[in-house]
Amino acid sequence: MPTGQKGVRGIKIYKLSKRPLVLIYLLLGGALLLIRYALDLITWLLDRYLHYNNFADYYVLLPVWVITATFAVLVLPFYFHKARFTVSAKEITAKGGLFFTSKQFMLTSSVMSVTTVMMPLGRFTGMNFLILNALGSRLLIPFLSRKDAEEIADIVNGSIRKRGDGR
Repeated sequence: MPTGQKGVRGIKIYKLSKRPLVLIYLLLGGALLLIRYALDLITWLLDRYLHYNNFADYYVLLPVWVITATFAVLVLPFYFHKARFTVSAKEITAKGGLFFTSKQFMLTSSVMSVTTVMMPLGRFTGMNFLILNALGSRLLIPFLSRKDAEEIADIVNGSIRKRGDGR
């Protein structure tokens, strides 16, 4: 179901925004370029001052590239695809995980406060987070679109207000 679609019995299903995945890919690419240039500088310095030009470029860089590629191609997309959040007036459920699926359940009536973290360019990057605080527990909902984060916060805040009014 698309993000924010109503499911069974008025429960809305939310998925993670795909924009942070692109941003994470760009950050990983930038980090790999910095590592590559640092290794080139070390190789140049070793060759110039120590006349040692047999620096193990492949022994250092190849494992970093393999680990990063595995992380970027397998782990990140699987995490973003598997994570789901359902929100209704009565309950909030977070389901996700990489190898082992975890499911967190919280009654909306037990939520004491909602913290909405909106990044400065969160509308474009999808790097918006919700933190739901209850007595003895905390639920973090990461990588939401701005619209989804505001919608979930409104649903939960509406539940908190109803409790405060005594309805």
